[in-house]
Amino acid sequence: MDIKGFLIDLDGVLVKGKNFEVFDDAPLFIKKLRNNYIPFKIATNNSRIPPEEIAKRLKERRIVVDKEDIFSPMSLAPKVLTEDGTKTIFIIGEETLVEYMQKKGFKILSEPRVDGVLVAQDRNLNFEKIKIATTALKRHGAKLYAMNNNILSQDDDGLLFPGVGALSRLFVYACSCNENYVHFGKMSDIYNKYIFQSFNFPPEKLAIISDDLYIDLAGYKKLGLTTIFLTTGKYQISDIKEDMEPDLIFNSLSELIDYLEIK
Repeated sequence: MDIKGFLIDLDGVLVKGKNFEVFDDAPLFIKKLRNNYIPFKIATNNSRIPPEEIAKRLKERRIVVDKEDIFSPMSLAPKVLTEDGTKTIFIIGEETLVEYMQKKGFKILSEPRVDGVLVAQDRNLNFEKIKIATTALKRHGAKLYAMNNNILSQDDDGLLFPGVGALSRLFVYACSCNENYVHFGKMSDIYNKYIFQSFNFPPEKLAIISDDLYIDLAGYKKLGLTTIFLTTGKYQISDIKEDMEPDLIFNSLSELIDYLEIK
């Protein structure tokens, strides 16, 4: 396989849990890529933490990266919403996202008369938020936006919960609207456009390393990327279906290092 660069998932590959608990072999893997001048981007769907904060937390845990190495929906959402003329937003998401969007000049409201509803991961999701979002979409014609299209996510305790994409589909189904909602995560047109532009060779020369079979691996395989499945995250080998068979499967980054024969 002619692999010249990597897209590297964050959760389930480099870190586990929302507290950024680093896998033991992750710092060595990034170090070897740098030492061998192999280009990479950390391709994350994280909708809670800005790229510069992600880079800071990783450095504190011996994974030496800069904010330019992080590709996140939070760097794309303000651009698209501004282009759409969306000025007032109701957010389902963490307070860090609310503060981030406020700093970018958006008016964040807690009532349904808004231009748009932005769905992100929200540990404090409650019935009131669901009602406001539903009313905004159904009664007031708000546009639906999602920070990513993940179907499934995993919490710090190892338990699973519906991802941002699954929650967004709930609103689409309930409101009979926004079926083709815009999202800013992996496999969206805008995400792919900018992340592929950051490499000086075509996507077919890239490999993606991820624990996500559905969005990351099945999606990017259709675009010609080599797909590398790590079993260290939310999906297991038993979850693999015939139409999403990854090119390579490893139980750790150490196994991948040995396979690639990176010195």
